Amino acid sequence: MSLSENQTKLIHRINRIQGQLEAIKNTITTEEKDCEKAILLLKAAHQAMKKFGEAYIHEYMDTCFKEKKSSQSIETDVKKAITAAFSL
Repeated sequence: MSLSENQTKLIHRINRIQGQLEAIKNTITTEEKDCEKAILLLKAAHQAMKKFGEAYIHEYMDTCFKEKKSSQSIETDVKKAITAAFSL
C-alpha cells in the first residue's frame, strides 16, 4: 500500500513526537537534571501532539470527502472524534 504525501507527513510528525518523548524520557533517567530543558521538551511535545491531531483530522476529512461518504456518516464520525479528543 502506497502512502499519500499527507500520510507521509503525518508519519514524520509522529516520528518527531516520538523523538521528543524519548528526549523527555532521557531527562528522567540522567543524573544531571535540567529543569528548563525538561519543561521546554514537554511544551514542544504537547504542541506537536496538538498540531498532529489537527493535521490528522484534516487528512481524515479529506479522505471522507474523496470517498464520498454520506454527510450523516461524516458528521457522526467527526462528533465521535471530537468527543474522544476532548474527553479526559
